[in-house]
Amino acid sequence: MKKLAFVFLICTATLSNSYSQTKQDLIKELFKVMKQDSVIDRTFSATIPAMLKQVQSEGKDSLAKAKSQERIKATMPIVRDIAKRMMDEDMVVIYDKYFTESEIKDFIAFYKSPSGQKFVNTTPLIQKDLMTVMFQKYMPEMQKAMKEKMEEMKATENK
Repeated sequence: MKKLAFVFLICTATLSNSYSQTKQDLIKELFKVMKQDSVIDRTFSATIPAMLKQVQSEGKDSLAKAKSQERIKATMPIVRDIAKRMMDEDMVVIYDKYFTESEIKDFIAFYKSPSGQKFVNTTPLIQKDLMTVMFQKYMPEMQKAMKEKMEEMKATENK
């Protein structure tokens, strides 16, 4: 009887393991609950106008602005494709490296909650606002500082 109970226990454990999700499957479920694919799309969609606005404010002639805008619009599908491939192929491995299975389950529970869904739905808007602030407030400052640094380096080289 003990042998039969022991065999039954082993079989049950083996079957339950084969039906349980692997950690990688849990990570993929997490990405699905986080709506990673649509968050990436909405983030890019939200940042393109900020990028185009920055190009318009750079003081270029209209032909140069049009070419810059064309390049930005042409590269976005490529960037989106790479981001999707990275999420499908590389992010699972990276999440697996840094998070335990228990933590992944906790994240899934959070992202299924109303607060988690609000976070998911609001993230692209927050990123859009941050990109707008960066391009409007800090990009001109950064460009000016870089230009001054380049001029300084040229002056040093000419001595």
